[in-house]
Amino acid sequence: MMSWNLLGILIWVVIILYLFFIIQNIRNRRIKMIIKDHKRFTWQNALITVAEIVVFIAATWWMLGEGLFDNPDLTDQNRISSSVKYEPLIMNTGTGNSNYVRIKAAAKKNGSQTYTYYSAGTKTTVSGDYASVVYGDKVNTVNAAKIPYEKKTLAKMDRQYQRAYVAIYTAEYKKNWQNGIGLHAGRIATRYYLIRIPDSSFIKNEK
Repeated sequence: MMSWNLLGILIWVVIILYLFFIIQNIRNRRIKMIIKDHKRFTWQNALITVAEIVVFIAATWWMLGEGLFDNPDLTDQNRISSSVKYEPLIMNTGTGNSNYVRIKAAAKKNGSQTYTYYSAGTKTTVSGDYASVVYGDKVNTVNAAKIPYEKKTLAKMDRQYQRAYVAIYTAEYKKNWQNGIGLHAGRIATRYYLIRIPDSSFIKNEK
C-alpha cells in the first residue's frame, strides 16, 4: 500500500514546479511586452505577476502549517491514535537518599531540566518539556493536563503500584490522507512521561 506521506511529497513537488513556472512565465511575458508592445510596464502584466506570487505564497504557507507548524488536537480520533504504557518504578538505593527519580536542572536563563528514573532494570532520562513528576494525593499536574490521561486509570495504577510508576503516553498520527499532506502519517506526534511517586522525599535533586 502506498504511503500517504507520498501525497505530501507530491504537493511539494507541484509547488516547486509552480515556482519555476512563475519565473519562466514572468520572463516570457516581460520579453513579449518589450518586443511586441514596446512597453516596460503594464498594469495587466503586474497584476498577473502579483496573483501568481500570492498563490505561491499561500500554497507554501499552507503546507508549512500542515507540516512544521502542525499542532493536532490529541483527542481528535480522526487524526490521532494514542496509547498509555504503565511501568513500575524501581527505587535507586545508591549514594544518598533512596529515590525513585532524579532531577537535574541547569542554573541558566534558558536552562533545561531532566528527569531520570529506573524501570524494569532500564535507566531512562527524559526532558522536562515532555515529562512531569507528581506526588501526594494528586494524580496529575498542571503541565500534564494537556495530555488526555484517564484519571480513573491513574487512580487504579496508584493502588496497583503503590504510587510508584511512570505513565508513558504516546500519540501517533494515523495513516490517512489528512496526515499525509503534512508528511506525518504513521509518525509519532508526541510522547509524554508522567512520573508518579509517593511523596517528595523520593526525589533527588542533582546539580
